Amino acid sequence: VAHQTIKSAGARFVIVTGLSGSGKSQAIHALEDRGFFCVDNLPSALMPTLADLVVHTEGENAKAAVVVDVREGKFLSDFPKIFRRMRKDAALSAALIFLEASDATLLRRFSETRRPHPLSHGGSVTKGIREERTRLKAIRRLADQVIDTSEMTVHDLR
Repeated sequence: VAHQTIKSAGARFVIVTGLSGSGKSQAIHALEDRGFFCVDNLPSALMPTLADLVVHTEGENAKAAVVVDVREGKFLSDFPKIFRRMRKDAALSAALIFLEASDATLLRRFSETRRPHPLSHGGSVTKGIREERTRLKAIRRLADQVIDTSEMTVHDLR
């Protein structure tokens, strides 16, 4: 569900978020390959500072991308107002990309990597996924693009 397209002129700031295991790290690597300055797990409170630096950078280098996710403590409470403020900045083209995947795909990916889900707290990965979907509903609604990565490979994300 795309609310608007990502603008290409001026300073560009892309925020990648979404469900754990949906491919956020792969997406940020793809943006880095396209010349974006990238930061993984940037605290929401620092996004306006980085965006300001991008606005004051000249030429092709005036673009940055960040990954923010549910692991960052104040993300859920602070991000919406920070993002709305950034979106109003006429000197900045701010876009939010939300990545998701089916529960079955996320379960398979967590099984393959043998990494714990950040919200499972040592318990069920399925419960962690369910809790994360619930927590991220409001953030998902803000997204310019929602991408389901269930059928995508690492190469498709690039």
